[in-house]
Amino acid sequence: MFDFFFSKTPEIKENTFIVWEPCSENHSEVVPGFCRYLLDLGYHVSVLLNPKHYKEGLFCRFKDDENITYNKLSKSQIKNFFKKDNLKSVKGVLVTTAGKICDNIHYEQSYEAFSPDIDKKKIYLVEHKANFAIDEGKWDEKIITLNKLNYKGAKSTVVNPHYFGEVKITPKNEKITNFLLIGTIRERKRNNELIINSFMELLNSGYKNFKVTVIGKGNLKHLPESLRPFFDIKGRLPFSKMYDEIEKADFFLTSYDENHPNHLRYITSGTSGNFQLIYGFLKPCVIKRSFCTVNGFCDNNSVIYDNLKDYTNALIRCIEMKGSDYKIMQDNLARLRKELYDYSLENLRKLING
Repeated sequence: MFDFFFSKTPEIKENTFIVWEPCSENHSEVVPGFCRYLLDLGYHVSVLLNPKHYKEGLFCRFKDDENITYNKLSKSQIKNFFKKDNLKSVKGVLVTTAGKICDNIHYEQSYEAFSPDIDKKKIYLVEHKANFAIDEGKWDEKIITLNKLNYKGAKSTVVNPHYFGEVKITPKNEKITNFLLIGTIRERKRNNELIINSFMELLNSGYKNFKVTVIGKGNLKHLPESLRPFFDIKGRLPFSKMYDEIEKADFFLTSYDENHPNHLRYITSGTSGNFQLIYGFLKPCVIKRSFCTVNGFCDNNSVIYDNLKDYTNALIRCIEMKGSDYKIMQDNLARLRKELYDYSLENLRKLING
């Protein structure tokens, strides 16, 4: 589908909105969701991102008849296009990682990536690290964030991209409960010790009807020998295979702790890519209560624990959950997803229309 020659400029039609992900490694998972909103607002969408992500299946669940163009331009070709084209023929450009074209504080730097003749009102920025600009008093509430800010009273334009295409919404596995871990396997991202110790407690209590699928860079060097048969460590996967694994899973595992400074951003000035996947695939998560409210999670759509010592009990609740109760959780997640979609679509519509 994406085996075509490099072009020098993106495809532009009468009603085109460009979606540009300037980060070559991270954040590409938000691009399909932003494209979905623009498509539903009636635009032709022209996508610019690292070409390898097309091959990895980032858009593999999109319909072939969508009004979307997947441009295969090199990084230098993209930069050259924006420097020379005044963009009069496009409706706008959505930059999905502002921090790659500015310093996360001085957003006027972003315009240096474009032609001097550009209409600045056509440029829309998405920020993943809002705290830097807020701390410096440089924040602009027109800037898009994926979630509502809970930081120093700052406001933003919330557009939550959680659409990945036509995904399969699957029921709970009745025999083997499949837990899923996605992301870099580092302490700054999650509490690995908590997860490993809790599953050891689970195993020592006689539970063996579970598996843990791990997707992401890194390793679990200290995984006890007795637990290894229950952990399926996939490493980093292309998007198409990651989507497959999510559909086969039952519960997302998180282990955020508000006492960990690197986890605080998930309830203050940022969010986690895991949350977008939870919304998109309707997979309930295991999550600490302090991380719930701002992200839309509650007892009727998630498995919540209040203290770290309760983590094992949360896992047991997952394993023992009936399929009918699991379906209720999915239905509640679906309602949350619809609320997020409607709210986000209207926010983006208002932002574009001024």
